[in-house]
Amino acid sequence: MALVRAPAPGRAQVLNRIVAGLGGGYAVAAAAAFALPALLPGAAVETVVAAQLIAYVLFVLVALWSFVPRRGAHVWAGILVTAGALLLAGLMGSGPG
Repeated sequence: MALVRAPAPGRAQVLNRIVAGLGGGYAVAAAAAFALPALLPGAAVETVVAAQLIAYVLFVLVALWSFVPRRGAHVWAGILVTAGALLLAGLMGSGPG
């Protein structure tokens, strides 16, 4: 049985994934750092520190994940949905003051 190999991606596709991984990872990490302190229980200082640590992990995970899907559009869609959901959760969880 012959092994079917996909053709190597072009430079533009690789650049798209790099930009998505770095820029999108930053966007998701920033949205997480904004949303998580409002959602996590505990003292304000502890939740901010925990949110920052989680944001660093999310940045790395998004950067790695950006090379997994077959299509670049799926990467951007996943990043936009994740960042949007985190921003919405942060806005709803922050309250009036």
